Amino acid sequence: MTSLVLMVVSSMHLAAGVFPDPSSPVIPDQVVVPEVAACGRDYTPIASSPWKGDVTVSMDNTTFTTPQYGSQFLYLRLNSPTFAPLVRGHSYTIVVDFWCSADLAFAPTIMSFKEDQSKYYNRDYVSSYNMTQSRPELFNEGREWSMTGTNLGGNWTRWSTSHTPTVNMENPTGTIWVRFYLAEKVRKEVVSFSVRDMCVTKDGFTTDPPPKLLKYSEGVFEVSKPSQPDISILTQQSSCPWEEVGLQSWEGLFGQPTNTPPPLITIPDNSKVLITESSLSTTPYDKIVVPPSSELIFSDANISFSVRALVVEGSLRIGSPTCRVQGPVNILFWGDKSDPITTLNGFGTKGISVTGTGTIDLFGRRYFPTWSRLARTARYGDDRVYLQDKVNWIVGQEVVIVTTIFDDTDIGSPNQNEVRTIIAVSSDGTIIQFDAGLKYSHYAGQEYQGEVGLLSRNINLFSDPDPDGFGGHLIVAGRRGRIAGVATRFMGQTNVMARYPFHFHLMGGGSGSMFSDNVARDTYFRCFVIHGTHDVLETENIAFNATGNCYYVEDGVEENNTVSYNMAAHIKVIGEPAIGGSQSGDTFYSDSSPGGLGSGDRVQPVDSTAAGFYFSNAHNHIIGNVASGGWSGFGFPGLPKPIGDFKDDDSIEPSSRPFGTFYGNTAHSSGAYWPAAGCIYVGGELTQSGTKLKYSSGRKDRRTRMEKEPNPNTETDMWMTFNNTMLYTCNKGLLHWGKRVEVDQIEFHDISRAVTLFGEAWLNNALVNGFSGNVDAGYADQHHDAFRFYDVSVKSLITNTEFRNFPTVGPCRSFVLPGGSNYIQKEELCGVDYTAGASLGYTKNYIFSGPFHSDEFKPQQISATRGIKYTNVLFDNIVQFKIVHSGASHFFNFVDHDGTATQTGVPTLVGSNLDWWRICDDCRFVSEWSVWTCPKKPPPPFAEREIAFIEIQTPDINPSDGGIGPRDSCDEQAASDWRNCEIGYAALWGHGPAFGDERRYVNITQNAGITGVTGTGWYFWLSKGAAKKLVITPSQVPNGAVLRFATSYPTGTTFSVIGKYVYSPDKKFNVFSEASTIDEVWTDPLNKYFFDGSNLYLQLVMPDKYYNNGSRFERGGAHIWDVSSYWDIHIESDCVADSKGFCTAAVSENIPPWNEGCPQKTTAVPSTLVPTAVPTSLPTATPTAGPTPTPTAPPTSIPTDLPAGKSLAPDTAAPIVMTALPTSIPTAAPTSIPTDLPAGKTLLPDTEAPTVMTVPPTSIPTDLPAGKSLAPDTEVPKMITVPPSIPTELPAGKSLVPDTEVPTVETTSLPDGESLSPETSSPGRGVGSRVAADGDDSDNDIPFWIWIVVAAAVVVIGGLAAAAIIVVRKRKHINFSDWRDFDSSHDFTDPMRDNNITFD
Repeated sequence: MTSLVLMVVSSMHLAAGVFPDPSSPVIPDQVVVPEVAACGRDYTPIASSPWKGDVTVSMDNTTFTTPQYGSQFLYLRLNSPTFAPLVRGHSYTIVVDFWCSADLAFAPTIMSFKEDQSKYYNRDYVSSYNMTQSRPELFNEGREWSMTGTNLGGNWTRWSTSHTPTVNMENPTGTIWVRFYLAEKVRKEVVSFSVRDMCVTKDGFTTDPPPKLLKYSEGVFEVSKPSQPDISILTQQSSCPWEEVGLQSWEGLFGQPTNTPPPLITIPDNSKVLITESSLSTTPYDKIVVPPSSELIFSDANISFSVRALVVEGSLRIGSPTCRVQGPVNILFWGDKSDPITTLNGFGTKGISVTGTGTIDLFGRRYFPTWSRLARTARYGDDRVYLQDKVNWIVGQEVVIVTTIFDDTDIGSPNQNEVRTIIAVSSDGTIIQFDAGLKYSHYAGQEYQGEVGLLSRNINLFSDPDPDGFGGHLIVAGRRGRIAGVATRFMGQTNVMARYPFHFHLMGGGSGSMFSDNVARDTYFRCFVIHGTHDVLETENIAFNATGNCYYVEDGVEENNTVSYNMAAHIKVIGEPAIGGSQSGDTFYSDSSPGGLGSGDRVQPVDSTAAGFYFSNAHNHIIGNVASGGWSGFGFPGLPKPIGDFKDDDSIEPSSRPFGTFYGNTAHSSGAYWPAAGCIYVGGELTQSGTKLKYSSGRKDRRTRMEKEPNPNTETDMWMTFNNTMLYTCNKGLLHWGKRVEVDQIEFHDISRAVTLFGEAWLNNALVNGFSGNVDAGYADQHHDAFRFYDVSVKSLITNTEFRNFPTVGPCRSFVLPGGSNYIQKEELCGVDYTAGASLGYTKNYIFSGPFHSDEFKPQQISATRGIKYTNVLFDNIVQFKIVHSGASHFFNFVDHDGTATQTGVPTLVGSNLDWWRICDDCRFVSEWSVWTCPKKPPPPFAEREIAFIEIQTPDINPSDGGIGPRDSCDEQAASDWRNCEIGYAALWGHGPAFGDERRYVNITQNAGITGVTGTGWYFWLSKGAAKKLVITPSQVPNGAVLRFATSYPTGTTFSVIGKYVYSPDKKFNVFSEASTIDEVWTDPLNKYFFDGSNLYLQLVMPDKYYNNGSRFERGGAHIWDVSSYWDIHIESDCVADSKGFCTAAVSENIPPWNEGCPQKTTAVPSTLVPTAVPTSLPTATPTAGPTPTPTAPPTSIPTDLPAGKSLAPDTAAPIVMTALPTSIPTAAPTSIPTDLPAGKTLLPDTEAPTVMTVPPTSIPTDLPAGKSLAPDTEVPKMITVPPSIPTELPAGKSLVPDTEVPTVETTSLPDGESLSPETSSPGRGVGSRVAADGDDSDNDIPFWIWIVVAAAVVVIGGLAAAAIIVVRKRKHINFSDWRDFDSSHDFTDPMRDNNITFD
């Protein structure tokens, strides 16, 4: 047995503010726990053979004998319970005295595992599948512990071992096994053996105070705690009710207790009756009534009795605010659901009813705090916990140690909340010891800490357990109710409205009522209910193992109540939970209406989504609470109007009300029922028609508005604001379906998706931690997303947010999905074990992602970031982009207002993989994310870029006759179907065959909407020809942005162009006139258009009257422009049209030039400019022949010193593809190069990559950091700058020539004003460059027209150095060896993504 040093606490042991019971034993600050031993002779001997299995062992007293033939292993199992878990960090010693008639081949070993060893004792391994695959860490940790022997004489040997596990080892049977190996020569003999004793001991350990826990020092959450009560309230009593004068004794009125109390006892009018310890009968009472003018008072004594109904019309007083009772008071409520008397004055039976002008005061002993957080992890097997707070809890009380894993549903496996009894408390009140060790681990790390709640009180209201869920109840419907220090158990009546453990009922406001420091445990229906009541206090209560919504604000009219510092744990839904597989969720009714679910299961359909805290009206003060478990932790359904007793009240719209306060709250272990459910859920809709309630659990938008003061007839937009919040081990963290929300100062840990916000939404000052140190968290999904941008009609701002620990957890295989001639998709194949069919790897964990499936919903510019920080986040995992054929994929975008999200260091626009987003060549393709990034603010004179959105209506876009199919018919289509969805394209001006390069375009479909970058022109082309009528809505074109528009028409077409203010009361409009020059359109865009005989030109803007600088959502230095439909441009041509509305005259594609320049603007290189020779060691694809002039002069110098073992040549050979070169180079090279570079930086990347080499403005550095060279080490896309000069000296054995053959390249000249560019404009040709976070982008420093020279092969013979400058670009290779069903006949040519694919 475990012994503890127990001591009586005197005043000297009390820390300030700690109030232990003087009679309670405590744990000293340090105590050495002696060894715990399990010894005995209760063994089960087993012999086994790999070819015969189990064999019988006979026993004669203490000697065991195996049969002849086949015994290879001997096992001893100690049947006496030892230690259920073997806890990491503790040392275990096993000793056995063993005698055997035969020799042993090896020393014996110890085995202890999760599974019952009887399954595995005839194997040479423990479990080939269960252990090695499901829990490999246990298999590797505890497969065998070797023992050492000491000869005791007479063939007796003492075998022993000590082991300290590094992981917790579950061992539910509490058994320890010893395995003995018999020597080969004796396997066919009869073997006798004997055991004297087998003992298992656990090391002594010192219960030192835990190391100081830095309270969320690395996070943003600030713990919100109640103020410590006045000591005098706990230790002194004043103005006690039982000390008042004029009290009459119960015995004096009703006689001494008898075994047959009358069925009805009514207190006399105008009397105060005192109940003492000896007043009441042990026989149950039926009904006791306290009339309006009377009081029933309890003394401070040990009082217990049973009653079916206690009706209080006057006053019931057990203690007072200044005189809390210390003695136990226990009231048992009795009665069956089938009793004929089921109602009493409309307030039910089996409980306490306070009615009319009645009041109730119940004040039990004050324990503080009522719950605390762990100060360090409680590991399974531990019999004590360390708390962050000093408590005055006492021996004999029960506590609950709350789960810290994700799943709290009891579906498949039991929940991990544990109830234990206190057997000792430390003198400072921070350590409590239990009667039994823990079965599970409960995490307390730097990120978050589990809770421990006190379940015991000295006033107890309870019922016996009832299989029908028909328990007692407490309803306060009178003038005032003050209830504190009361515990209830088996209370509430399932699906009986108004019958709850604690209930304020239709009390209105100003009553001064409160529920404080109470317990609702094992409830049958709810916990603490506020119904039709305002301004009450509900604080420091605990609810555990509750049925239905627990802390419950009922009808939607309840406001200005304070719900603070409460705890809810293990909340269970009633009936079938809401598990709808889409955003729509499920629909439930309160009766058996068709189309609903679970009609008879619940009287209130919202109990299908039971939450720890449920608010039908958010305009209350919600402070410092913690919710664990439930369908969600905090639930906020939308009520368009009140329900229940207030269903006819049209003066309030509950769902529009903002928070009074939401601050300091925590939620965890929620959301296991539904993929979209989470710890905080703002969604669903509850309505009432007649007496029938209808609840839709899925997406229902809620507006948030509030009446302006002093005019109640006007409203203003309000935001639902969550402040200082902690969420962990959730499915989803916070899901808000509404119009306006702000989330400030919040932490997320161990959550499959941290947050999903709709409407105008701001996430600020957040910490999103993908994975904590809680190895037992049991994530909802190993794939973790931090934030998912939506695809339409929202505004999502993320500012001042840190993302931590988003690694790629396991292996993924690359594969390519063929998608037709224009598209190719590169994906990650994860989680597949081809041999076993089980999950083996894990997908990546992304920071930013989005839905990509929809074509109907095309994202405008609706997402923006600022002030983003990453800690332990792989660069690859910052953005998840999925290449599919849909509008949501093609138009994926967000704005990084300061370059911190994209790590560019400058304001950056992000767009999808399509060249449509590559408006200029200062844009970069980030291959790790498969997206384009462009500087938002190019250098002068170029205008700041924005992301714009326009809608165009034509006969083919969303046609009224249904067209080619429903609006969602093009969602995430395969290539063969996608061709049917395309009706044309939009392209950037200045790119296309007419300009010597490829179109930079995006296909458009029947679903309206085009999103792209301003600062250029958009060309609109319809496959069926010019549309006789067009309507253009520039829905999101920010002020000052340049967005020019062109579309082709037959020569000679004339136009009527009218601009209409859609919502103008007087239907105002502008009639556009034809401009004589195109420049007139640029200067007067609201009144002019231009037609050059081929293209119609407009400049798209929004009139200031309806779209100005204030028309944007702005928070934290980031903003998103409004999307509005106030202004339409109606275009009607005079062309002859067919029945579908298209001009019959043919038109030709005519993408206009872009004459206003671009930063680093390039044109296509003529295809004749190619290298002159290709060595045979390169891939067989040969460049086209071309001119071969040589440089006019070689560079003049070479660096004299390079790091040992480094050269200017790559370390390894790689396939090289030479791009075209100029025909000549300048005769004089620049004269200098910067001699100082940032620490760890060079002019070449650290890793190998597809490279483009350009001439720098200066010279090469003479000193490089140790271990660095001008050659890359491994492959990474980079921009590389090459000097014009060559070093004259190299280390021995090194040259400027690569180790393998490389083609030499001659240079070619270009006419003045032209420059080089890649052959195509596809994303596949883009270089994925990561710009430094400090904003240094060397490309911006290079002159617009510059000679681009590329380094060439150099041969150093006899001290003579020669060099040529080359441009190299590596082919991309995709290995299909792992893609078993790959069909090499697919055409992977993609003009939009020229990946230069080769097949190994």
